[in-house]
Amino acid sequence: MPTLKVNDTTIAYETSGDGPPLVFAHGLGLSREMWRGQIEHFSATNRVIAFDARGAGESGQLARGEDVLPRQAADLESLLDQLDVSRAVLCGVSYGGVLAQEFATTSADRLAGLVIVDSFPDSRLANPMQRIGLRVSAALAGPMLLLPPALMLPAVRQAYAQWPLAREVVTDGYATMRRVETARVRRAINRADYVPRLAQVSVPTRGIVGDTSPVLVELMHRLIDAVPNASLDVVPESFDPTNLCQPERFNALLEGFLAELGWTAHS
Repeated sequence: MPTLKVNDTTIAYETSGDGPPLVFAHGLGLSREMWRGQIEHFSATNRVIAFDARGAGESGQLARGEDVLPRQAADLESLLDQLDVSRAVLCGVSYGGVLAQEFATTSADRLAGLVIVDSFPDSRLANPMQRIGLRVSAALAGPMLLLPPALMLPAVRQAYAQWPLAREVVTDGYATMRRVETARVRRAINRADYVPRLAQVSVPTRGIVGDTSPVLVELMHRLIDAVPNASLDVVPESFDPTNLCQPERFNALLEGFLAELGWTAHS
């Protein structure tokens, strides 16, 4: 497992394949392992880079009081520097999609394209009661992450009952996540407010979202509507993370986006 000294920590990563760089950012509490299928699939056409953000997986510690998302975005930029990657397509899912928005609005010159999956730019739902409910559930999510895994794993397994691959990867990740640091990340993304900044994003952008969460679909529409010339694909019978719930459909959508950009070894 390679690591690089990045800023004041170490970042675990892996790289596979040749071609235009494609970077994957993982979901909350998980690690680069959630992209295993995509690493294997896209390494035929791209140089795939998957990394563990500071505070997750095998990377260094996320210290108390750190400005989480700016620090993690700076880590990613430094990682790309050390890997001699000047520009890449960045694909982030869920929390990784929030991190991708931070990166896109602070380091836009490093991107050839942006893919945001099952994520959100803020919590401003149109329905006031849904908005309140989302904020309450988000506020409770951090403390719940600190509970012993045995208390929460049955609910996680049930939530993913119809998606065996997602159930396996998410439950394994939930059982081994770094709980205190994950709770800090959860608090940071609860304060997400990217819509005013997304108008600055000029790179081609694609959104992907599963259709089983109307709230998430609404938030993804809000995100994509804020980015000039972006588009959104809604995937039937899918949930967060779509790359695990509907991997074949996800891969096809990402392949299509990369082909549109001419961002593959075969273009």
